[in-house]
Amino acid sequence: MITAISPNCKQIFFNIPVPNTVTNGTVVTIQVTNGDGTISNFPAIALGGYIIINVNLNSVGVLQYSVIRNNETILTALLVASCEIDCCIAKLVESAINCTCHCDKCKEELLRAEKIHLLLGAAKYTAEINGNYEDAVAKYNKAKEFCTEVCACGC
Repeated sequence: MITAISPNCKQIFFNIPVPNTVTNGTVVTIQVTNGDGTISNFPAIALGGYIIINVNLNSVGVLQYSVIRNNETILTALLVASCEIDCCIAKLVESAINCTCHCDKCKEELLRAEKIHLLLGAAKYTAEINGNYEDAVAKYNKAKEFCTEVCACGC
């Protein structure tokens, strides 16, 4: 299964192999539950054993997507949209590089960026490999929490 979120988190590309019970030309719905709780439905058609569709969706956090045929869910998986946290990591690294404090603040920002990066990686693994929604959300939210912490130069 190849599913990818665009670098700006505004599109999702789905290339999903479907079970043998889904024949060519079968109309299905891709239902995406976004990290902010919104639910979006996208019609798609199974061709050649795959559903291939590119959808426009502002993605946030841990997403759950399902393939639905005749009101029956035939496949469910998870995906992490990391743009918000990737931006945070980039800002922390840039701040650490440009830091002029004469204390450990610069090092602390770099260490915080590293923690956030590790938590994000763990959230992706937990979601996309283990399929554990609750744990992935917890890791993602912890990373996001570290992003909102702000330290000043007052060592």
